[in-house]
Amino acid sequence: MKKFICVLLAAIFATSMLFLGIGCKEEAAPAEEAVKEEAVEEAAVEEAAPSEWGNIDWKQFAGTEISAIMLDMPISLVYRPYVAEFEELTGIKVNWEELNETDRKKKVLVDFASGTAEYDVVSIGIADREEFAVPGYIEPLEKFLNDPKLTDAEWFNIDDYLTDVLAGGYSTAGDLVFIPYTAEYYLIWYLKDVFDQLGLKAPKTWDEYEQTVKALDDARQAGEITAYAHFDRTMPGPGEAGWSMFCSASRQGIDLVDFGNKISNINTTKGIGFMDWYTSWALKYGPEGSLNWGWHDLAPAFMQGNIAMTIGGNASFLYIENPDESKIAGRIGYAPPLLKDGGKDPLWEWGWGINAASKNKEAAWLFLEWLTSPNLISTIAPQFGCPARLSSYSDPAYVEAMPSQEFIDAQTWMMEKGIDPTPQITHPNYGEASDIISKEMSNVLAGIKTAEQACADADAALVDIGYTSASE
Repeated sequence: MKKFICVLLAAIFATSMLFLGIGCKEEAAPAEEAVKEEAVEEAAVEEAAPSEWGNIDWKQFAGTEISAIMLDMPISLVYRPYVAEFEELTGIKVNWEELNETDRKKKVLVDFASGTAEYDVVSIGIADREEFAVPGYIEPLEKFLNDPKLTDAEWFNIDDYLTDVLAGGYSTAGDLVFIPYTAEYYLIWYLKDVFDQLGLKAPKTWDEYEQTVKALDDARQAGEITAYAHFDRTMPGPGEAGWSMFCSASRQGIDLVDFGNKISNINTTKGIGFMDWYTSWALKYGPEGSLNWGWHDLAPAFMQGNIAMTIGGNASFLYIENPDESKIAGRIGYAPPLLKDGGKDPLWEWGWGINAASKNKEAAWLFLEWLTSPNLISTIAPQFGCPARLSSYSDPAYVEAMPSQEFIDAQTWMMEKGIDPTPQITHPNYGEASDIISKEMSNVLAGIKTAEQACADADAALVDIGYTSASE
């Protein structure tokens, strides 16, 4: 701007000199033209790069047409109303498609494998990362981030992503293959009014966690409260109890299976101890008739006020805080899940990547950059609650939209200290292993087997499919 003002002053000075008859008319005219041209160039640069969207030319690929495929779920559909704004900003036409998770992945894999590049920009879940990255299906993004013609680094501010959050977007080969827009993990959910009634606080250590659950159970048995103390999923399967078991084990510093080396740890002292802990808590503290409960049972029970404390995903707050659906909306407290022995909670993310076969990679990058930009994320974050960018958590609009500061604080603590960006649950072989282990867990709940026998049988089944036993 200073340069622009100086140019204008020079133009005024030159014009004044001509009016007063000072200087040569033949020399002054070219100087005046040069001044005008420089002023026009300055104005054009300012118009092409509005400061709120960074100092790049967003129109540099105007007229290009790209395609993007999106996940058809509430956490992602917040993008839909804003795509036209990108098209207006850039002059790039976006063909936007939304599919459910199963169909999205199938269609993307077919497109990747064929090399037809039907899609330039794709939504990527953290569990997709290696499956997409190892064959070279998705483009490394650092070159776009580091190109000043494509990215204003100061404005985009990649450092707004905390280390473990951004790490989820890196392949094991070390390439940044997607940029996240969500950061998802578990939190403790608890009934604040029940805790207040009993003089309890949200637990901050593992010992406090166990003591709190026992105090809640004692109060229910004494008739002081009606809510059951604690519950987690018991329905076998990779998407139900299998998921909860592997996540809970991770928080306790236990890998039930070492997928990288194909080693089964389930029949070790730690594995058996975990199986006994998980099943005994379900039997002792859960509601009657809950020994085959999945998410579709657990969430409604909590929302009816029938469970005093559970573990649930941060992205589910919109569901459990909806006053039209939940009797306890506005009464829910949030805390980080308790970790011990170096444990971390598995991180789940959704992000955006570029098809390596795309013919429009630079235009695709502008769309990806816009989708994950501080500007757009600050706009949409209040609508889904778990943004990957740290700055969103202190944005006034976001703070106003969230259920409590406690909810915000629990999330930022997890992002800084509590998440594992390379969790076991994202491994391609997770499904078959968790299915085996969770079915044996169900046998313990049914009284068919002891924890020791269930772990021995799960270990044998894993050995049958190629794992080595770490049995002690």
